[in-house]
Amino acid sequence: MNNKLTIGTLIISLVLLFGCNKEELSEKNAFDLFRYRQTYATDFINPAITEFVSDIKKLNEATTKFTAQTNQENLLNLQNLWKNAALSYAKTEVGNLGDIQSSAIYISMYSWGANENKIEEFVAATETIDEDSVNKLPTKTRGLSAVEYLLFNDNAAQTVSSFSDVRRKDFLIALNKNLLIKATSLKEQWEVYSDYFINNTATGITGSVNLIVNQLNFLLEDVLRFKIGEPAGLDNTSSTNTTMLQAYRSEISLAIIQENITAVKAVYYGMPDGLDDYVREIATTEDINNAITASFSSIEANIASLSNTTLKKAIENKNTTVTALHKHIKELIILIKVDVASTLSVTVTFTDNDGD
Repeated sequence: MNNKLTIGTLIISLVLLFGCNKEELSEKNAFDLFRYRQTYATDFINPAITEFVSDIKKLNEATTKFTAQTNQENLLNLQNLWKNAALSYAKTEVGNLGDIQSSAIYISMYSWGANENKIEEFVAATETIDEDSVNKLPTKTRGLSAVEYLLFNDNAAQTVSSFSDVRRKDFLIALNKNLLIKATSLKEQWEVYSDYFINNTATGITGSVNLIVNQLNFLLEDVLRFKIGEPAGLDNTSSTNTTMLQAYRSEISLAIIQENITAVKAVYYGMPDGLDDYVREIATTEDINNAITASFSSIEANIASLSNTTLKKAIENKNTTVTALHKHIKELIILIKVDVASTLSVTVTFTDNDGD
């Protein structure tokens, strides 16, 4: 009798021990959503925005120097700093989601496709140039887009000469001050939003992972259609129009796309844990991740093969790599919008930019 009790007790103990160990193992191996949200906000988005604010500050300092000593050397420095600011802005675009997106802060800083007629009309007018008057301007008449127009529309000699106009100088100064205010506001908004974002455990459309996946999709759709497709005659029209390219005057269109893709990849693969780990845990296979890895590799290879030219020239010369790049980004969109979203039970909020 005692032997039976002893054996029975031992079996029960082993079952309980095995059950506890299995549960602990499962918890240990489970994808840490809190950690992912935290690293996304604190280790990726906030540092990227801090870099952007720093670049805008440098742009303001160089503007002060250029307007005081208007020469080609200072213009070149200012142009290079504008490029740095535009590229650092591109790194932050994966963070344009949730409350940040609702604030429309991003479009207030860079609505590309400058309205040159409105810009010249404002410069020629007599209205006081200050923060209030700049804020009242349409988004395509201010922000990074307007600054690019003022700095890159003509050759260096003509640009320097154009700034003999005091109002043109004053407008450039006001535009960059406005950008610094907006960039600082973005940083402050994300600092406030981060706590809610990190602790947001909702699983529906307002959940943080849902917001991230949708923003990856939206940004890729934006790249596909507006940064490549329509300018190259691959979306909505068969006619090419390189003036539709983002940053076509400064000729860094491709570099901006590269920063967008790099940011999407960083968010997907994480630091160190990313959505790929979450997908692997739920799908229990590497099929989706392998396909996404292949897509990123193809996109990066396409961009690398265009490194000796500009996207503008590649489109004008009918370089077939542009078509291949468009195709591979479209494939990546489908993988994220369909396979990843389905696996993670994400509700995709469709836009007019859909690329499938």
